[in-house]
Amino acid sequence: MKLAVLAEKIGAVLLGPDGDVRVSGVSTLQDAGPGDVCYYGNRAYRKYLSTTSALAVITGEKVETSSRNLLLVEHPQKAFSEALVLFGTPVSSGFPGIHPSAVVHRDADLGEGVSVGPCSVIDADVVMGDGTRIGSGCYVGPGARIGSDCIFYSGVHVYHGCVVGDRVILHSGVVIGADGFGFIPGPDGPLKVSQNGNVVLGDDVEIGAGSTIDRAVVGSTRIGDGTKIDNLVHVAHNVIMGSGCLVAAQTGIAGSTVVGDNVTFGGQAGITGHVRIGDGAVVAAQSGVMKDVPAGMTVSGYPAREHDKSVRMSAALGDLPRFRRRVLDFIERSGEEGNVE
Repeated sequence: MKLAVLAEKIGAVLLGPDGDVRVSGVSTLQDAGPGDVCYYGNRAYRKYLSTTSALAVITGEKVETSSRNLLLVEHPQKAFSEALVLFGTPVSSGFPGIHPSAVVHRDADLGEGVSVGPCSVIDADVVMGDGTRIGSGCYVGPGARIGSDCIFYSGVHVYHGCVVGDRVILHSGVVIGADGFGFIPGPDGPLKVSQNGNVVLGDDVEIGAGSTIDRAVVGSTRIGDGTKIDNLVHVAHNVIMGSGCLVAAQTGIAGSTVVGDNVTFGGQAGITGHVRIGDGAVVAAQSGVMKDVPAGMTVSGYPAREHDKSVRMSAALGDLPRFRRRVLDFIERSGEEGNVE
């Protein structure tokens, strides 16, 4: 499409002479060709502004650049995301419809336009909405409910009785509804606690590759509408997570934790069980949450504390060797004078 048309579609003001030039794609500042549009929003990449070959730069402010055109917009990262969608490659399966090697139980109810890839299994009493695409080697267990327009990439497993909302994306290796880690110590070894509940995923949830959401002991483990979960995340049994949350890779959330809406977890965050994390809270990367976090608070460190306090404590920790040396010097001087205490 022409650059002026792209500007209109992403809500940007075009500053430059090339509105009639056709855009060929989307790239980075450093790799863009003369037909590409790129994005500037991080000062770490400022050095590339003077050397980029891009046709236009999406930005939130006027900047000096070798590109002849700027696409000025209030939220440049959002606009760049919209441009990526416009120039993305459609993902379509080479196996439309129900593949001959797929096994679909006679009691399953599949909606219009559903596709099921090679070697996938759709078990008894599954209900699946219109337009959902199931990749190769997937398994949907008995009684599961899958919404419309979902995408399951290869190797996804949804266990019995679980519920998946509309427009949910599950990447390869995701497991929904495996047993939670429930055991009671006993004289003959751990005794398994039956996990009789299920998992309920809201609409527009996306879960990254290799992540697992455990089924509840009773009731449901719940993930709210619009929540996005990264690769290699573990959500344990009976966790209740609100809508619009962001969970980065390698985060682990222990059982029966309640998470509010719009909470952000940095990578490798660890959350103990039975705590509450309020709406809009932020848990920084590698934090260990051991108690409730109030709404809107940012916490960091291990154990996690309010971020400002955690930063001050970390700074003080760096001074300990110097303080230790001064204390030892004082003790040595006091000992020479016969005043050790």
